[in-house]
Amino acid sequence: MKFFNKAFFLSVFIFCSCLIFAQNKVPFGVVKAEEGYAMVRVHKEDYRKIVDKIRMRKGDVFVYVKPAPGETDWIWIKYPEKEEIPKPFVRYDSLTKEGMVNKERIAYVDQLPKFTPSKSKNGKSLIFTDDTNQKTPTNERTKVIIDIYPSNASYRKQEKDSEGNIIKIDKVKTWGIGKELPEGLTEIKSIRVQQPGRGSVFVREAIKNMFQPTMDFDKVGVSSIDKDHIFLYMINGSGEHRYTTLWTIKEGKVISQIIFSNPE
Repeated sequence: MKFFNKAFFLSVFIFCSCLIFAQNKVPFGVVKAEEGYAMVRVHKEDYRKIVDKIRMRKGDVFVYVKPAPGETDWIWIKYPEKEEIPKPFVRYDSLTKEGMVNKERIAYVDQLPKFTPSKSKNGKSLIFTDDTNQKTPTNERTKVIIDIYPSNASYRKQEKDSEGNIIKIDKVKTWGIGKELPEGLTEIKSIRVQQPGRGSVFVREAIKNMFQPTMDFDKVGVSSIDKDHIFLYMINGSGEHRYTTLWTIKEGKVISQIIFSNPE
């Protein structure tokens, strides 16, 4: 992987076309350019004018929309407006900026080494282990663990919109539910990263009110560039309440999340 430099803070994007979602897959990608960035441009009718820059070192994230109109070597993306003052973690649930980037500066994460999935003995945790290097002792291999348990949302304060949909619980936006809390409701209780010499538990903000998480390995996965750059995605909920989320993990800690609704 000569294109990748560990010093770079890698950026991530999600492909979300109808074909991809029909396959229940969300391929990820990173900017691979050795310079550490990809220019964002407008369409060729405006002479491909540069409007922004996606920077690997800053962990800029974006979402694939479609091939750029009238182009063969460019893809059209949407991405969030970043805050001027960086935070240790940020959740994006809106994508307000857009443009196109050159495909030659992109590498697809679904082609990168994947972690091996398994479940805990009690069936309530999804475990992803980095088995890509068999020379690494088993107890020194990186793991990402997702704990999924019954939800206590019925005991928490709810807010509804004018149509009766539950839109917030404890003042935080909800995902995966509608007008009522279904029987057997589950949610993500924690996500842990285990690495030799370091590791972390995801901050509460990164998992808050994520209901009906999948237990299906066709809809959740972990891949990485190296031990410092790990990507976790899930397609959760079902029907009109389905949503997709992507976390970026850098040096053992979650640093960003994209989450958006994509009904079936």
